[in-house]
Amino acid sequence: MLCPEHTRTKRLASTVLGYCGSCLSEKQELVSRALVTHKKLRSENGLVGFVAREGEIVCGECANHCRLSEGETGFCGLRHAFGSTIVENFLGRAIVSWYFDPIPTNCTSDWICTVTKKRELRTPRERQNNLAVFYGSCNSDCLYCQNSSHKELTVAGQPLMTPEELANVVDSQTACVCYFGGDPGCNAEHSVSTSALIREKRDIPICYETNGNISRKYLDSIANVVLRSRGTLKFDLKALNQNLYRALTGVSNETVLRNFRHLAKLGRTRKHEFLIASILLVPGYIGVSETERLCQFIAECDVTIPTVLLGFHPHNHMRDLPRTSRNHAYECRKTAVAAGLTNVRIGNIGLLSQEEYGIE
Repeated sequence: MLCPEHTRTKRLASTVLGYCGSCLSEKQELVSRALVTHKKLRSENGLVGFVAREGEIVCGECANHCRLSEGETGFCGLRHAFGSTIVENFLGRAIVSWYFDPIPTNCTSDWICTVTKKRELRTPRERQNNLAVFYGSCNSDCLYCQNSSHKELTVAGQPLMTPEELANVVDSQTACVCYFGGDPGCNAEHSVSTSALIREKRDIPICYETNGNISRKYLDSIANVVLRSRGTLKFDLKALNQNLYRALTGVSNETVLRNFRHLAKLGRTRKHEFLIASILLVPGYIGVSETERLCQFIAECDVTIPTVLLGFHPHNHMRDLPRTSRNHAYECRKTAVAAGLTNVRIGNIGLLSQEEYGIE
């Protein structure tokens, strides 16, 4: 559909929100309506509807810092309040699945990946794999989530694995590990413990793909895992405008941006690429203007941070939007370069469409 406030400029909007990104950025009442929508959809799926703010028992396991009352479950579905403290629903385990992805894989960081760069031609028997670790829980609620199957795993509460069980999956053909999901941000302790066990067995890169909504108490531990293993830490920044971010994800980006700044400082003396920014170009929502704001923020942190612009594929509750157009992607790339970024690429080019729509 077209945004009712911008029909003349053919600006797109998804029916789940009813208005475009520009309207959501400027009008608080529309954000409030969007949060009600998040709550309704999550409740229908058997998930906790919103980040609790009224209770006195604070969960510090991710940056949402749910404030729970006795008996309440956190937004991620992994913890609850009991006896005036936070209790793990699956003590010592995480909801996680995994698979081996042959290298070269579809990693969006492949152009700066140490494994891909050093890869030599091998016979099929010698072929190396990436261990892709999919966490079945998330501390965000993107209406366009490209991996929404994690919600089903959260509700089911399985499969469950200890760090030891997951680390034992690594074999002689495992060249690297990547945590994603869902999100490793609400499974931080599990991923760090697993990484330590893996590193005892093999000296291989360990990477994270995350929304960045990570508790500060785990942020440096995750950064150390990535830096010491020569892996990469990819932040999906989504949006800079607070209203727009909340409308799209149901949560705040305040800590995400603070975490990114902190990691950018750590990475200034890097010997290999460490922190990567990704921006999903959602038609009607993340166009040229929002991309410009995001890229200016990245440039303020460090103009050399590798930045990837990703094409959107209709999914989850925003299936009524088209795939990102080539024009949209290339205009945003021009904007990123104009903002001063020195290492920008368009990812998943094969996904881009020839659609015509208004791009703010």
